[in-house]
Amino acid sequence: MFSRALFYVLFATFLHILLINTGLFDHVTTELGYEMYAEKVNSVPFLPFPMPFNTLINLGYTIAGAVWLPTFKQTNDFWGESFCWYSIVYSGIQLARIVYQTQRTAVLDQWITTTIFCHVTVWVTSLPSGGVVTNFVRSIYRPVVLLVSFLSYFLSIYSEIGFDIALAVHMVVAVRAGYEAHLARGNSQSKAVFGKACVCSVGFVVLKLADLPLRDFWTPNCLSGHFLSKICDVGQIYYAAELVYVLNKNLEQFRRNFSD
Repeated sequence: MFSRALFYVLFATFLHILLINTGLFDHVTTELGYEMYAEKVNSVPFLPFPMPFNTLINLGYTIAGAVWLPTFKQTNDFWGESFCWYSIVYSGIQLARIVYQTQRTAVLDQWITTTIFCHVTVWVTSLPSGGVVTNFVRSIYRPVVLLVSFLSYFLSIYSEIGFDIALAVHMVVAVRAGYEAHLARGNSQSKAVFGKACVCSVGFVVLKLADLPLRDFWTPNCLSGHFLSKICDVGQIYYAAELVYVLNKNLEQFRRNFSD
Protein backbone atom coordinates (compact mmCIF):
# COMPACT_ATOMS: atom_id res chain seq x y z
CA MET A 1 0.00 0.00 0.00
CA PHE A 2 1.36 3.41 -1.00
CA SER A 3 2.38 5.38 2.07
CA ARG A 4 0.44 8.56 2.74
CA ALA A 5 3.60 10.07 4.26
CA LEU A 6 5.64 9.20 1.16
CA PHE A 7 3.02 10.77 -1.11
CA TYR A 8 3.05 13.90 1.05
CA VAL A 9 6.87 14.18 0.90
CA LEU A 10 7.02 13.56 -2.85
CA PHE A 11 4.24 16.06 -3.52
CA ALA A 12 5.88 18.73 -1.34
CA THR A 13 9.27 18.13 -2.99
CA PHE A 14 7.66 18.33 -6.43
CA LEU A 15 6.10 21.66 -5.44
CA HIS A 16 9.54 22.97 -4.45
CA ILE A 17 11.01 21.80 -7.77
CA LEU A 18 8.13 23.33 -9.71
CA LEU A 19 8.67 26.77 -8.17
CA ILE A 20 12.46 26.55 -8.53
CA ASN A 21 12.12 25.75 -12.23
CA THR A 22 10.23 29.00 -12.80
CA GLY A 23 13.60 30.72 -12.44
CA LEU A 24 12.43 32.72 -9.44
CA PHE A 25 15.48 31.70 -7.40
CA ASP A 26 18.09 31.73 -10.15
CA HIS A 27 19.87 34.71 -8.56
CA VAL A 28 19.73 33.50 -4.97
CA THR A 29 23.11 33.27 -3.22
CA THR A 30 24.43 29.69 -3.25
CA GLU A 31 27.84 28.03 -3.18
CA LEU A 32 28.63 26.64 -6.61
CA GLY A 33 31.76 25.07 -8.04
CA TYR A 34 34.21 22.52 -6.71
CA GLU A 35 36.53 25.31 -5.62
CA MET A 36 34.04 25.99 -2.82
CA TYR A 37 34.98 22.65 -1.21
CA ALA A 38 38.20 21.63 0.51
CA GLU A 39 38.11 18.08 -0.87
CA LYS A 40 40.18 17.71 -4.02
CA VAL A 41 38.42 16.80 -7.24
CA ASN A 42 39.03 13.20 -8.35
CA SER A 43 40.91 12.48 -5.12
CA VAL A 44 40.15 8.77 -5.61
CA PRO A 45 40.83 8.08 -9.32
CA PHE A 46 39.01 4.72 -9.55
CA LEU A 47 35.71 6.22 -8.31
CA PRO A 48 33.51 7.98 -10.92
CA PHE A 49 32.66 10.91 -8.63
CA PRO A 50 34.31 14.35 -8.63
CA MET A 51 34.46 14.43 -4.82
CA PRO A 52 34.00 10.82 -3.67
CA PHE A 53 33.91 11.40 0.08
CA ASN A 54 31.45 14.32 -0.09
CA THR A 55 29.41 12.32 -2.62
CA LEU A 56 29.19 8.96 -0.87
CA ILE A 57 28.46 10.43 2.57
CA ASN A 58 25.05 11.43 1.24
CA LEU A 59 24.03 7.77 1.40
CA GLY A 60 24.04 8.29 5.16
CA TYR A 61 20.75 10.20 4.91
CA THR A 62 19.13 7.20 3.25
CA ILE A 63 20.50 4.88 5.93
CA ALA A 64 19.34 7.12 8.80
CA GLY A 65 15.85 7.42 7.32
CA ALA A 66 15.60 3.73 6.48
CA VAL A 67 16.69 2.67 9.98
CA TRP A 68 13.85 4.54 11.71
CA LEU A 69 11.13 4.31 9.05
CA PRO A 70 9.79 0.86 10.08
CA THR A 71 9.55 1.97 13.72
CA PHE A 72 7.36 4.98 13.01
CA LYS A 73 5.42 3.20 10.29
CA GLN A 74 4.49 0.49 12.77
CA THR A 75 3.08 3.08 15.18
CA ASN A 76 1.27 4.99 12.39
CA ASP A 77 3.27 8.11 13.22
CA PHE A 78 2.63 10.26 10.14
CA TRP A 79 5.16 12.95 11.07
CA GLY A 80 7.75 10.34 11.97
CA GLU A 81 7.26 8.60 8.63
CA SER A 82 7.38 11.92 6.79
CA PHE A 83 10.61 12.84 8.54
CA CYS A 84 12.21 9.53 7.55
CA TRP A 85 11.05 9.83 3.94
CA TYR A 86 12.37 13.39 3.79
CA SER A 87 15.75 12.10 4.95
CA ILE A 88 15.76 9.47 2.19
CA VAL A 89 14.69 11.96 -0.50
CA TYR A 90 17.20 14.51 0.81
CA SER A 91 19.94 11.96 0.18
CA GLY A 92 19.23 12.15 -3.55
CA ILE A 93 18.95 15.94 -3.49
CA GLN A 94 22.31 16.31 -1.76
CA LEU A 95 23.86 13.84 -4.20
CA ALA A 96 22.54 15.82 -7.17
CA ARG A 97 23.90 19.07 -5.75
CA ILE A 98 27.40 17.67 -5.21
CA VAL A 99 27.61 15.93 -8.59
CA TYR A 100 25.97 18.52 -10.87
CA GLN A 101 26.83 21.79 -9.08
CA THR A 102 23.88 23.70 -10.59
CA GLN A 103 22.05 26.68 -9.14
CA ARG A 104 18.72 24.91 -9.02
CA THR A 105 19.96 21.78 -7.25
CA ALA A 106 21.68 24.07 -4.72
CA VAL A 107 18.45 26.00 -4.14
CA LEU A 108 16.47 22.77 -3.71
CA ASP A 109 19.06 21.56 -1.20
CA GLN A 110 18.79 24.77 0.83
CA TRP A 111 15.00 24.86 0.74
CA ILE A 112 14.48 21.24 1.75
CA THR A 113 16.97 21.73 4.60
CA THR A 114 14.68 24.30 6.26
CA THR A 115 11.68 22.10 5.51
CA ILE A 116 13.21 19.16 7.37
CA PHE A 117 13.95 21.30 10.44
CA CYS A 118 10.35 22.55 10.35
CA HIS A 119 9.13 18.96 10.38
CA VAL A 120 11.24 18.23 13.42
CA THR A 121 9.47 21.08 15.22
CA VAL A 122 5.99 20.01 14.10
CA TRP A 123 6.74 16.41 15.01
CA VAL A 124 8.20 17.11 18.45
CA THR A 125 5.45 19.59 19.41
CA SER A 126 2.85 16.92 18.65
CA LEU A 127 4.10 15.10 21.77
CA PRO A 128 2.48 15.82 25.15
CA SER A 129 4.65 18.62 26.53
CA GLY A 130 4.63 22.34 27.17
CA GLY A 131 6.83 25.37 26.89
CA VAL A 132 7.15 28.66 25.03
CA VAL A 133 7.87 27.18 21.60
CA THR A 134 5.61 24.16 22.00
CA ASN A 135 2.60 26.18 23.13
CA PHE A 136 3.16 28.80 20.42
CA VAL A 137 3.41 26.22 17.62
CA ARG A 138 0.34 24.40 18.91
CA SER A 139 -1.62 27.65 18.98
CA ILE A 140 -1.18 27.89 15.20
CA TYR A 141 -2.96 25.71 12.68
CA ARG A 142 -0.34 23.14 11.65
CA PRO A 143 -0.58 23.77 7.88
CA VAL A 144 0.06 27.47 8.64
CA VAL A 145 3.31 26.55 10.42
CA LEU A 146 4.39 24.54 7.37
CA LEU A 147 3.38 27.37 5.04
CA VAL A 148 5.35 29.97 7.01
CA SER A 149 8.38 27.68 6.89
CA PHE A 150 7.88 27.18 3.16
CA LEU A 151 7.66 30.92 2.52
CA SER A 152 10.65 31.72 4.74
CA TYR A 153 13.00 30.68 1.93
CA PHE A 154 11.77 33.67 -0.07
CA LEU A 155 13.97 35.76 2.24
CA SER A 156 16.87 34.54 0.12
CA ILE A 157 15.52 36.56 -2.82
CA TYR A 158 15.80 39.81 -0.89
CA SER A 159 19.01 39.23 1.06
CA GLU A 160 22.27 37.39 0.52
CA ILE A 161 21.93 35.98 4.03
CA GLY A 162 18.21 35.31 3.75
CA PHE A 163 18.68 31.55 3.73
CA ASP A 164 21.11 31.73 6.65
CA ILE A 165 18.57 33.68 8.70
CA ALA A 166 15.76 31.26 7.85
CA LEU A 167 17.92 28.22 8.63
CA ALA A 168 19.16 29.67 11.94
CA VAL A 169 15.58 30.34 13.09
CA HIS A 170 14.47 26.84 12.05
CA MET A 171 17.37 25.23 13.92
CA VAL A 172 16.91 27.24 17.13
CA VAL A 173 13.16 26.57 17.21
CA ALA A 174 13.65 22.83 16.57
CA VAL A 175 16.29 22.54 19.32
CA ARG A 176 14.13 24.46 21.78
CA ALA A 177 11.09 22.28 20.97
CA GLY A 178 13.17 19.17 21.55
CA TYR A 179 14.41 20.53 24.86
CA GLU A 180 10.88 21.31 26.02
CA ALA A 181 9.73 17.80 25.08
CA HIS A 182 12.64 16.32 27.02
CA LEU A 183 11.77 18.41 30.10
CA ALA A 184 8.19 17.17 29.96
CA ARG A 185 8.70 13.42 29.52
CA GLY A 186 12.44 12.92 29.47
CA ASN A 187 14.86 10.84 31.48
CA SER A 188 18.59 10.22 31.49
CA GLN A 189 18.35 8.40 28.16
CA SER A 190 16.53 11.22 26.39
CA LYS A 191 18.98 13.70 27.95
CA ALA A 192 21.90 11.80 26.41
CA VAL A 193 20.20 11.57 23.03
CA PHE A 194 19.25 15.26 23.07
CA GLY A 195 22.85 16.13 23.94
CA LYS A 196 24.15 14.09 21.00
CA ALA A 197 21.69 15.79 18.66
CA CYS A 198 22.84 19.23 19.87
CA VAL A 199 26.52 18.31 19.43
CA CYS A 200 25.74 17.19 15.88
CA SER A 201 23.87 20.45 15.19
CA VAL A 202 26.82 22.53 16.35
CA GLY A 203 29.24 20.35 14.39
CA PHE A 204 27.08 20.62 11.28
CA VAL A 205 27.33 24.42 11.31
CA VAL A 206 30.88 24.92 12.55
CA LEU A 207 32.55 22.28 10.39
CA LYS A 208 30.76 23.43 7.26
CA LEU A 209 31.89 27.02 7.83
CA ALA A 210 35.42 25.80 8.59
CA ASP A 211 35.71 23.65 5.45
CA LEU A 212 38.06 25.91 3.47
CA PRO A 213 39.96 27.38 6.45
CA LEU A 214 40.68 23.86 7.74
CA ARG A 215 42.25 22.92 4.41
CA ASP A 216 45.42 24.81 5.31
CA PHE A 217 45.83 22.98 8.62
CA TRP A 218 44.24 19.59 7.94
CA THR A 219 46.16 16.94 6.01
CA PRO A 220 43.68 14.08 5.28
CA ASN A 221 41.76 14.98 2.13
CA CYS A 222 38.93 12.61 3.03
CA LEU A 223 38.30 14.37 6.36
CA SER A 224 37.40 17.80 5.00
CA GLY A 225 35.24 20.11 7.10
CA HIS A 226 32.33 19.70 4.70
CA PHE A 227 32.56 15.90 4.82
CA LEU A 228 32.64 15.92 8.63
CA SER A 229 29.71 18.36 8.71
CA LYS A 230 27.70 15.89 6.63
CA ILE A 231 28.42 13.18 9.19
CA CYS A 232 27.07 15.55 11.85
CA ASP A 233 24.05 16.33 9.68
CA VAL A 234 23.22 12.64 9.35
CA GLY A 235 23.71 12.39 13.10
CA GLN A 236 21.17 15.18 13.64
CA ILE A 237 18.57 13.22 11.72
CA TYR A 238 19.32 9.94 13.46
CA TYR A 239 19.28 11.39 16.97
CA ALA A 240 16.19 13.55 16.34
CA ALA A 241 14.32 10.36 15.45
CA GLU A 242 15.79 8.53 18.44
CA LEU A 243 14.76 11.36 20.76
CA VAL A 244 11.13 11.11 19.68
CA TYR A 245 11.29 7.32 19.96
CA VAL A 246 12.62 7.53 23.54
CA LEU A 247 10.07 10.17 24.55
CA ASN A 248 7.23 8.09 23.09
CA LYS A 249 8.48 5.06 24.99
CA ASN A 250 8.58 7.11 28.20
CA LEU A 251 5.04 8.32 27.56
CA GLU A 252 3.78 4.76 27.06
CA GLN A 253 5.46 3.71 30.31
CA PHE A 254 3.87 6.65 32.14
CA ARG A 255 0.42 5.73 30.84
CA ARG A 256 0.86 2.09 31.87
CA ASN A 257 1.96 3.13 35.35
CA PHE A 258 -0.96 5.55 35.61
CA SER A 259 -3.50 2.93 34.50
CA ASP A 260 -2.11 0.46 37.06
